[in-house]
Amino acid sequence: MKVHQYCYFALKSATVSAGEITARLGMAPDEAQVLGSRSAEHRLPRMHAWKVTHCGQGPIDDQIEGLIGRLAPVRPGIRTLVDEGASAVLQVVRYFHHRDGGEEFGWQLSPAVIAFLAEAAAALDVDEYDLSE
Repeated sequence: MKVHQYCYFALKSATVSAGEITARLGMAPDEAQVLGSRSAEHRLPRMHAWKVTHCGQGPIDDQIEGLIGRLAPVRPGIRTLVDEGASAVLQVVRYFHHRDGGEEFGWQLSPAVIAFLAEAAAALDVDEYDLSE
């Protein structure tokens, strides 16, 4: 069975723009969404979103470690934004039986990742999809 998987970290807010989040954290996002803007899918975002993504292959736990490593210097700023009403989430997405996927199945979160999520008051959201017929 092949698995295609990726992860990203997002800060979302109805009042604080991605540009303001960037200015406050001193770190540019890999992706940003503007509240009410039209996207290619013609969906209107209900929130501003600031996202840092992991681009690449490999086990999802390694991808998560790399992502959290990039975010570690701005963790206090993330927590401040969450305390002010933004939401933070580590999103993990996995597609089973994907034609372009690898063979990595199981995964885990290291104590360092769990500590980062707790200290940043960030949620973990895992979506897994079975593409078998």
